Amino acid sequence: MHRRTGAMIEGRTVDVGPGGMRVHTGRPLSIDETLEFELPERARINGRARVLREHAYRVYALRFEKLGDEARAEIAELTRPRDRSGEDS
Repeated sequence: MHRRTGAMIEGRTVDVGPGGMRVHTGRPLSIDETLEFELPERARINGRARVLREHAYRVYALRFEKLGDEARAEIAELTRPRDRSGEDS
């Protein structure tokens, strides 16, 4: 993740959903600030998010503010309910 100015912010995705994600960072974030992000393991998921709240110590809830169509499709695939029998429908 990165701000408009300053160094890159390393973070770990805790969870992701259609409207946003939770991330754990080594550096503090400010409520209501916007960040550009890219999930390294899923490069198609990138965009801009706003910090909504600190959920736990340095775990932040972010709301997606700008996502491309490919990012939305990738998130929809990641969050699609799976058949618990082990077979995808």
